[in-house]
Amino acid sequence: MKPETVRDRLARLLDTEGRIEGDQFTPHDLRRACATHHYEQGMDLITVQQLLGHEHIASTMAYVRPCLTFVEDAWRRATSRALTGLAG
Repeated sequence: MKPETVRDRLARLLDTEGRIEGDQFTPHDLRRACATHHYEQGMDLITVQQLLGHEHIASTMAYVRPCLTFVEDAWRRATSRALTGLAG
């Protein structure tokens, strides 16, 4: 299937479902959500890169958009480990 076929069919299904324009999404949005979900569930960035077929890790980093809670929790864990290491 061509990418535009998938995009058009998804748009038609969302219209049929009665979704308003702001509540619709594209195959690209699904790809981004999948990458972010895998990353937030513990998949490392290199594996996500391979899953998406990106040549450069920077492309993958642009796809993965973790929620603020995920970022805050990661910061707390890293800070805790650093303090524990300093305390000996």
